[in-house]
Amino acid sequence: MTMGSWPGVALAAALLAGCGGARTAPGRSISIGGELTAVLRSTDPRLNDNSVYHLYAFRGNAGQIVQIDVMSSDFDAFAILQDAAGNELSRDDDDGEGFDARITYTLPSTGSYRIVANTYRSDRYGTYRIRITNLAASTARSGMTIQRGVRLNGRLTPSDPRMADNSVFHYYVYNGRAGEMITVDVMSRDFDAYAIIQDASGTELIRNDDGGGGTNARISFRLPYQGQFRILVNTFTSGSYGAYTVWVH
Repeated sequence: MTMGSWPGVALAAALLAGCGGARTAPGRSISIGGELTAVLRSTDPRLNDNSVYHLYAFRGNAGQIVQIDVMSSDFDAFAILQDAAGNELSRDDDDGEGFDARITYTLPSTGSYRIVANTYRSDRYGTYRIRITNLAASTARSGMTIQRGVRLNGRLTPSDPRMADNSVFHYYVYNGRAGEMITVDVMSRDFDAYAIIQDASGTELIRNDDGGGGTNARISFRLPYQGQFRILVNTFTSGSYGAYTVWVH
């Protein structure tokens, strides 16, 4: 395992501030496309919930879609993605295999990012692997986090999950603010597009068929709370498939 060091006192101070009062973690660096193995021990720095953690830094480009996996057979893995200033962008517990953590995220700008590799509960330790995969923007996958202002291109196929009417769908996760006004466009030349916004539990909030002109779907909606929402990309009729673009703005 090859690990880099964080240079300078200023960066150490930023790490401390970004982790809510936790002691500064040993600095590690990882590249997109890379994988590292490490061990969380009882002597490692702790977050405010008393769980131990490691910090990793990587660089990415605006619009780049990354998949971050924290995998362990020794503990329930947890992952947090932050920007360079320590502001949280996304977090996950069990979206990977079993109790592994997985974050899929579209980077909003070119620069440095940080990953907190963590345990779901305190007093859990052991070996884990951390991996960052570069996902092509043209092959967006269901379940990804979607960012405001970023267009994702995907493709609905007969093997995708289905709604009650037997039409296929993809879903994307949007982290919104209470009172935020968003517009969601689902556009396709291959099928009559349909869009649905759900809350985090899957309860439908609003839907649209042709509000975007032609057979494109558009929803303008004010978010009722701060948290995660699900945006469903769907077809108006079953048996329809093909390429689409989804855009939150």
